[in-house]
Amino acid sequence: MKKKLKILNICSARIQYPGGAEKVIWELSRFISKQGHDVTILQTDLYEKGYEWKAIENKDGVNIITCKNDRFVKGFGYSKDFKKKLKEIWEDFDIIHVFGHGRFTTDYSLRFIKDKKPVIYTSNGFFHDKKYGRIKKFYNKLFKSALKNIIFCTALTQLERDAYLELGVPDEKIRIIPAWIDSKKFKPRKIDRKKLLKKYGLEDKKTLLYVGRVHETRGAHYVVEAIKDLDFNFIIAGRDADLSERIRDRVNELDISKRVKLLGEVSDKQLAEIYSLADAFVLFSAWEGFGIVVIEAMASGLPVIVSDRGSLPTLVKNGENGLIAKFPDVDGLRDKIELLFSDKRLENKIRENGLKFVKNFEYSNVAKRFERLYGEAIGK
Repeated sequence: MKKKLKILNICSARIQYPGGAEKVIWELSRFISKQGHDVTILQTDLYEKGYEWKAIENKDGVNIITCKNDRFVKGFGYSKDFKKKLKEIWEDFDIIHVFGHGRFTTDYSLRFIKDKKPVIYTSNGFFHDKKYGRIKKFYNKLFKSALKNIIFCTALTQLERDAYLELGVPDEKIRIIPAWIDSKKFKPRKIDRKKLLKKYGLEDKKTLLYVGRVHETRGAHYVVEAIKDLDFNFIIAGRDADLSERIRDRVNELDISKRVKLLGEVSDKQLAEIYSLADAFVLFSAWEGFGIVVIEAMASGLPVIVSDRGSLPTLVKNGENGLIAKFPDVDGLRDKIELLFSDKRLENKIRENGLKFVKNFEYSNVAKRFERLYGEAIGK
């Protein structure tokens, strides 16, 4: 019988926050808990000022402790409560898994724990320097020392593995474990498409979809510009992150509000609906550490169009399981959209290859690799 482990997962934002990293942390915690292990998440309310939350709760067998974030500082954060709570509880656990890069919770945890407990570190794809480049490069030099005592680092992609190597992490301490999807949740569905389009106030025409935070770095505003003269619908689904109002103003200015809909944050049921009614998915972002929504879209049977930034070209092979447009070339993006919808053979090829590709990211198979890694880390 396998040993029951007590695992502490540490993250900067609440797992309720609508980000790919938070989704992965939550689903991993839930999966590991269902395997018979005792899992606790220690988090702060970074990014969620004004949202209500409980300091201590249990959800699906996972203990969740939330601490108040005191300062933001370009997303780095600072939490006095987090420091106090970690000092109180760290001895109760067999292994500590720290998530996120460029965050106070990560820095403090790695330096405080040191060699007190086995530590696994997962950056969640945040190694890029595209924003605050000089600051991040300087920060990474300081961060090297915090990684000295980790047992393993996990990378979402080869791109992230290379970043670990640059930080001086020995190759034998790095494991590539991608993000995942639940194939029971994301799959092609038969629907009454006309009825659903009417429900969302859209005409019966080709429909593009974006899912995720509505933030400048995610590129939904570029898609609006790309389709302004094309007779296609565009659905934007996700919590506002200081861009929705700007997009609405631009949509009204262009007089395309009948074709472009901002739905805000959607439920799981709505998400399944909009993946089903869409004809293609677009993620034209400035950077992606992984791009889990791309995998969700492929699993839902949608051909995808992505930017050439971050990890996206590691997921999408141009002309095979998706199309890649150079960021931030709006004309180039428009050309890719037109190409996809003008070539039915290409559209079907991309859709079929996408469905085959996502079989590599089945939830239970990938999550089991983390469980095995925890056992290996304890053994060291």
